[in-house]
Amino acid sequence: MAYVFKIDGVEIPAPTEYQADIEDLSSEQTGRTLDGEMHKDVVAVKDTYACTWKRLSWEDTAKILNAVNGKTEVSFTYADPRVPNQMLTNKFYVGKRSTPVGVIKDDVGIWKDIKLTFIRI
Repeated sequence: MAYVFKIDGVEIPAPTEYQADIEDLSSEQTGRTLDGEMHKDVVAVKDTYACTWKRLSWEDTAKILNAVNGKTEVSFTYADPRVPNQMLTNKFYVGKRSTPVGVIKDDVGIWKDIKLTFIRI
C-alpha cells in the first residue's frame, strides 16, 4: 500500500519526521476528590501531527505552505498509529509554520527543516 499524505486532496511529499500526539480532553468535573481518588470525565480525544521535512524544493515548500495559508481548516490525509495500514482523512487547522532556508543560489532554492503541526478540529 502506498502511504500518501494530502492536504485538501492534493498529494504532498511524505514528511521526513512525523510525530503523533494524542490527548484526552477532560470536562471541568475531572479532578481529585478529598479522599485523593481521581475522577476523569473524558469528553473528547484529540490528536496533533507534527510534520517535518528535512529538505524540500522551493516548489514543494510553496505547495505545502500555500495549501494551509490563511485557512481556518484543511482536510489532512495522514497515518494514525491507532489505525494500522491505512491513511485517514479528517479536518485540522495549522498554527505556526517554520521554514528556514537551506540554499538559495543559481536560481535554485532548497528549504530545510520545514515544520507544521496539524491540530485536529
